[in-house]
Amino acid sequence: MEGYILDAYTDLRKNKIVLWLKGAKTVSVEFNYMSSLYIGGYGLEEAERRLSAINGIDLVFENVRTAPSMKSSVLLRVSSRNLSLLRRIAEGLQTSKSGSGLSLYDVDIPYEQRFMAENGIFPFAHISVRHGSEISCEESVDDISYEFPPLNTCHLGISFRESEGAVSVASATVDDETISGDEEHVLMEISRRLNASESDVIITHGGDSGKINELYSRARRLGLGSFTLGRAGGLQSTYRSKSYSSYGRVLYKPSPALLMGRIHIDAENSFLYDESGMDGLVEVSRLSLIPLQRMARVSPGTAISGMENVEAMKRRIAVPYRKNRSEDFKNAADLVVADRGGFIYTPQPGFNTDVYGVDFSSLYPSIMEKWNISVETLNCGCCRQDGIRVPELNYHFCRKYRGIVPAVVGRLISRRRRYRTVDDPAAANRSKALKWVLVTSFGYTGYRNAKFGSIECHEAINAFGREILLTASEIAGRMKFRVLHGIVDSLWLKGEGDIDEFVKSVELETGLPIDIEGRYRWIVFLNNKGNGEGSLNRYYGELENGKMKVRGIEIRRSDTPEVVRFAQRILLEKLRGSSSSDDFMRRAMEGITAVREIVRSVKQGDYPAEEMLITKRTSQRVEEYAGNSEQKKILVELGKRGITVNAGEAVRYVSGRNSSGRTAIPEHAADIGNYDASHYVSLIARSISTMLYPFGLTEKKVRLLLTHF
Repeated sequence: MEGYILDAYTDLRKNKIVLWLKGAKTVSVEFNYMSSLYIGGYGLEEAERRLSAINGIDLVFENVRTAPSMKSSVLLRVSSRNLSLLRRIAEGLQTSKSGSGLSLYDVDIPYEQRFMAENGIFPFAHISVRHGSEISCEESVDDISYEFPPLNTCHLGISFRESEGAVSVASATVDDETISGDEEHVLMEISRRLNASESDVIITHGGDSGKINELYSRARRLGLGSFTLGRAGGLQSTYRSKSYSSYGRVLYKPSPALLMGRIHIDAENSFLYDESGMDGLVEVSRLSLIPLQRMARVSPGTAISGMENVEAMKRRIAVPYRKNRSEDFKNAADLVVADRGGFIYTPQPGFNTDVYGVDFSSLYPSIMEKWNISVETLNCGCCRQDGIRVPELNYHFCRKYRGIVPAVVGRLISRRRRYRTVDDPAAANRSKALKWVLVTSFGYTGYRNAKFGSIECHEAINAFGREILLTASEIAGRMKFRVLHGIVDSLWLKGEGDIDEFVKSVELETGLPIDIEGRYRWIVFLNNKGNGEGSLNRYYGELENGKMKVRGIEIRRSDTPEVVRFAQRILLEKLRGSSSSDDFMRRAMEGITAVREIVRSVKQGDYPAEEMLITKRTSQRVEEYAGNSEQKKILVELGKRGITVNAGEAVRYVSGRNSSGRTAIPEHAADIGNYDASHYVSLIARSISTMLYPFGLTEKKVRLLLTHF
């Protein structure tokens, strides 16, 4: 039996690893698997005594290297073919008082990921299985010219109806073909068409947000035992939906609807699919050994963590279950120096012509690779005198041992560089996916749960980054350029120097590649909303090739209604081709005149309501809000209409008005056209003022210009 690994998961009911192989036919293969966890710390003998009473496990003491110290120590290895039992043992040790002095290793690496690592296979590898369990694979995960079979992809849309509090399936679309009729017919026809087309991938919008689960629920109520969206059974068992906090934002993570034998991708719940398509997803899935269906739902940070776990497994290093390394003590002076962040040079708000944009290619990941930055190489004992010194900080990194993080990141940088030499859409998407994983790799080094990171690593990367950008700025000054703006890994330069010579000099002095983003015909740096000074991340301009580049304004925000985006697009198009500041202002006034027609339509109440939809992400449940904030009003109004919103969940609504003031009209409500015109005029005026504020056009002035018909 042979084929490409379409999916892999652990069936805890059978205690099996399941691989789905796509070949002449798509079939499943089940494997028995003995997995292990390690226990260290105080009281190992007592732990062995207690565990020896459990049937079905093997116990043995071994010398094992552990992260982050990389030192060998005696650990108790607990092995079993009963994977569900092994998981219960781990959970029991984590929660029991008797396990409080113990450290656990290799607990949270998924069984299917470990199985693939131990057998030298990976998602979408072409493998052969003989005698039921002997796996052979001729492919190398390092190959960039790999191919995977064409995947039969189906787009599934589902519509529900609600009557007297009961939800039922109203209709469905399968690849633009509508299925209607009674509910039983719709459900069974969906299943029939998926099987008839031999679909490998099902794309939904909102499938993870209850739609797929509701289909199975309705099928059970109707007694449709043969209904399935996968090639077998129901859904894989997964985690429950939850709200969580990330970088100061409350986010909502729905329980994923994972199929058996088919890959379900919720396009609304897959960052990497949205950014890089199926090619990018497959690329990261192969490298991280995270099966595609799960890869579609996790962050690039989880991908980099998966790759680090794979590297640790290759080196036979036990990975701690919970990071137990605290931040090193620093006095106030050291803290001020260490906690400075990246390089910044604040721009002067306003209009500029003939500006070069340059940026270092994957600067922070390159720093991590070049200077061997990883928690296990930080302040090593073997290189106290001749280690890699960090600018300004009293840290060093090892010269003798190659860290796990730089090894992983280095491969990604090299791989992306190779993809960028290939003129092919698939290579471009793979490169884009790797870019996001690399971008995340820096932030992940400072994440509190990162197994191979620490805040000191994060600070060291920033320190090297500041040094590099200062060096580049000094070179720019020597070569007749003036720095208009700089942030983290990018500079904007104006002057009479030779830009190609500048690039050569920077690469020679820093040892890192720098790219010319392009030459701007003109660029506008915008004001900071808070204090009116130049903003670090808000600008727009026209490159020499005619492309408009926009950062930090409403058109780039996910919560902006389409009517506001359209207004900014109109203004940007009018500004295209500006040759001077006077020409720019003339075109800006033409843009305001054009936007006035949108405002007229909005005020008359005949602008399409679907273009008014606002997207907001809540931070709490309605009962947790104090006072009477706008978000609480929205949630209260939605609650009156029977819509419950979880903390971190996104809601889409139209802003309306009633006798008590502003209100929220849900996306699919019958009265969605009763929008609050004045509110939307204010949003449009604010967005135009955002772009033209450096030229004295405040929101109040713009609103007057827009409403003077």
